[in-house]
Amino acid sequence: MTPSFSALNEPQREAVETLNGPLLVLAGAGSGKTRVVTARIVNLIEHDISPSSILGLTFTNKAAGEMKERVAEMLNCHVLVCTFHSLGARILRESATYVGLTRGFTIYDEQDVEKLMKMCLEELGDTELDAKRYLQLISKAKNAMQGPEDLYDECDDAVKVYRAYQNKLKSCNAVDFDDLLYLPATLFMTNLQVLEYYQNRWSHLLIDEFQDTNNAQYMIVKNLAAQHRNICVVGDPDQSIYSWRGADVGNILGFEKDYPDAKVISLEQNYRSKTNILNGANALIKINPRRYEKALWSDLGPGEKIKLYTADTERMEAEFVSTRIRYHHEQGGIPLKNMAVFYRTNAQSRVLEDRLLMHYLPYVIVGGISFYQRREIKDILAFLRLAQSGMDYVAFQRTINIPKRGIGEATIEKLRMAAALELLPILDYCESLLAKKSLQNVVKLSKKQEEAISSFVGIIKTLKEMKGVSSIREMVSAVIENSGYMGHLDLELETKQERKENLNALMAKAYEWEISSTEPTLEGFLEELSLKSSLDEADGSKEKVSLMTVHNSKGLEFDVVFLVGMEEDLFPHANSRDDEYAQEEELRLCYVGMTRAKELLYLCDVRQRFLWGVTRQQRPSRFLRSIPSEYVQRERPSYLYR
Repeated sequence: MTPSFSALNEPQREAVETLNGPLLVLAGAGSGKTRVVTARIVNLIEHDISPSSILGLTFTNKAAGEMKERVAEMLNCHVLVCTFHSLGARILRESATYVGLTRGFTIYDEQDVEKLMKMCLEELGDTELDAKRYLQLISKAKNAMQGPEDLYDECDDAVKVYRAYQNKLKSCNAVDFDDLLYLPATLFMTNLQVLEYYQNRWSHLLIDEFQDTNNAQYMIVKNLAAQHRNICVVGDPDQSIYSWRGADVGNILGFEKDYPDAKVISLEQNYRSKTNILNGANALIKINPRRYEKALWSDLGPGEKIKLYTADTERMEAEFVSTRIRYHHEQGGIPLKNMAVFYRTNAQSRVLEDRLLMHYLPYVIVGGISFYQRREIKDILAFLRLAQSGMDYVAFQRTINIPKRGIGEATIEKLRMAAALELLPILDYCESLLAKKSLQNVVKLSKKQEEAISSFVGIIKTLKEMKGVSSIREMVSAVIENSGYMGHLDLELETKQERKENLNALMAKAYEWEISSTEPTLEGFLEELSLKSSLDEADGSKEKVSLMTVHNSKGLEFDVVFLVGMEEDLFPHANSRDDEYAQEEELRLCYVGMTRAKELLYLCDVRQRFLWGVTRQQRPSRFLRSIPSEYVQRERPSYLYR
């Protein structure tokens, strides 16, 4: 064996030396699984397995690139290590005629497929149907290996639209992103000759992050491995957190049912975290009934105990986090980039952003965008901007079709040009046009367009009348209610809940700003938010604290981690309340967040939080009660560093 393999621990070495037959490697967090997968590929080649007979599959191009580079450095040869989607594209290029395509087919991106779906709906005479909703439905179906005929339970329209969409794709010699999995998996199940060709090409399979596979990916792997059965899957059911995008933890939990003779090896030594952090995470994850038993351990020393902090409000929680970050940075010498704050929902970032800005601590939103740059926040603020100044054409253009009013881009441009010629603000021009006042430049509108613009102008007029009389929070609420914005969100099933939570956070911000401001005017509120956004975008420092949802933390590690919002109905989320499997995934999600921490882990909750439009009394998360007291230490406000 190559000398560098001597650095492997005993279970890692066993996994590397098991070259044939089905193998399940249960790789705990921080257990060096990438090293194991790479070393196993090298060992296969050293045992006379041709590099061209080895196929490695993972979920990111970055991970695939790292593995290929390591193999090339050690043996100076090329092995196919790629993402599932890259593999699907390769198979379809080579076997295009079997699925009704030519080799030169196009892969459509998100914007392309949305345009295509709109064309389908127009041709079906269903222009009122929402394109994005059907695209989400079809994507979910493809990942679950469902064709149009499998959607009869959804509705007749779904079957009709799905068929029309697939036919339109084929007529354009195109596939969407989901087809890169769905079509090869279908091909393998329906064409034995093609399947045998690929089975003979790749005799040894290695699949990383197997717990994240969906049904289509599972079927591709299962069929490819059916002949030689030399399949090694690496993963951790305790870190399966993506069911919302189709991942099925049952794929890894059921591996031994598919392969009764499979060898199972657990990698439990953690090279990342201190022992107290690992012991707390182990105690938490043991609660889940559906898992392989394992316990992470480390020889890095006990380290500090997990810090628990309870604040009165989310503002005090954010203040505690900000001051502790500053303390660890200035007194402990920990770089800002080595610290992170995790939250369950994106809406929670708003108050954290406010406090970090107040403390002049630069931050970056990982896997998302700043709270003030989110679409729904900008939409509502645009209504308020128009109420503040009827001259704000950008705000007019953004809001005139929220919700859809049938005012096309050509009509909007005519209104803009006519208003400019009349030397009138766009809103004043619209009011004059509706009032039939004498204008030299008149834009002709249909009756439906007149009614739509009249309704829109009425909303802005109401907001103007509220200025100086009603609170900013009441104005935000009025925008949401009078514009029908919640109905607008109903069209986006996948993100509706998150966007509603963000709007709730905006109302909380308005309330907090009013009680802390000496002159709580609409103009001042909009100016402050504008400056916050500008500061966030202008900061070019590389030294930034990372803010992200717990979902986005997977695969990362930090010296110091803050997990905030550890309260019932927030984490675990209220949506999991009546779903046993969803509750299990919430617990796994917390486990993932905890095991990102190397040196210090803070778990924070609050006694009362502004949620869903009202201030609510909060209960500590059940997850906090599951961590034995010997691994935790309660922090008090006196610990704040100022």
